[in-house]
Amino acid sequence: MKKFLSIIILGLLWNNVSYSNPNNPTNEWLADKTVNQLTQEYGYKLFSVTPSGSNTTLYTLTYKKVVVSCVVADGNPKMKFYCFLP
Repeated sequence: MKKFLSIIILGLLWNNVSYSNPNNPTNEWLADKTVNQLTQEYGYKLFSVTPSGSNTTLYTLTYKKVVVSCVVADGNPKMKFYCFLP
């Protein structure tokens, strides 16, 4: 029984799902976020919008001392929307 309980506890620790918060985001956390979500739900401020190329726009957002960049590429189906830490 002791062995079974230790296996269960180690399994739960091994499969720990880490959650990020807006104060310390990771690229994995930002992968499914949009500019609207970041500004409306998480309190990010839109710093700049830069059109770069014919169908690509770069959004720069700030939250306290955190800077996040989001790229929107209308013409590229592989990279439609992508947020990342610079």
